[in-house]
Amino acid sequence: MKRVLSLVIGAAIIIMALLACGESTSSNTGTAVTPAASTSTSKSNGATAPATQHFKVGQVVKVGNTWQVTVLGVKTSSGDEFNQPKAGDTFLLIDVSLKNLSSSEQSVSSVMNFTLRDSSGQQMDFTIVTSAPKTPDGKVEAGGQIRGTLAYEVPLSEHHYTLAFVSDLLESGQTIWDITI
Repeated sequence: MKRVLSLVIGAAIIIMALLACGESTSSNTGTAVTPAASTSTSKSNGATAPATQHFKVGQVVKVGNTWQVTVLGVKTSSGDEFNQPKAGDTFLLIDVSLKNLSSSEQSVSSVMNFTLRDSSGQQMDFTIVTSAPKTPDGKVEAGGQIRGTLAYEVPLSEHHYTLAFVSDLLESGQTIWDITI
């Protein structure tokens, strides 16, 4: 009896170890679906770090097994009569489309799933621009799509940004697009 129990426990440990070492790709890491050129960067701190692939506006990117995300376009806006950026700033509007690749309903939040940073790493504040199209927020059925515009108030003096998408907030990794205005 002890021998059978030892074999069962040993098998369970081996199975858990194999599962832990299984898929090394995070559900947040994107891979290009379209053949557009992309760039890779890696951090240099003495240790070898995996390269983070950056994508370009217009590339279709598969993120894990859940989403296909496309940054369709980028433009700036000075707002309208009801909503204007403060002096020295502009609104950066990023048109995005997401397709649910999974077999179950998924939720997306423009505030929780997307982050915009300037070239120094400073995170930009998400904002609501009344003249912009709706944000990509809500539930998306299996196989369904959602499209919307992310809006950020950014300095007029800054021209290079990165937009990060995180599909699963509890997992590591992110998918990054280079944004230039």
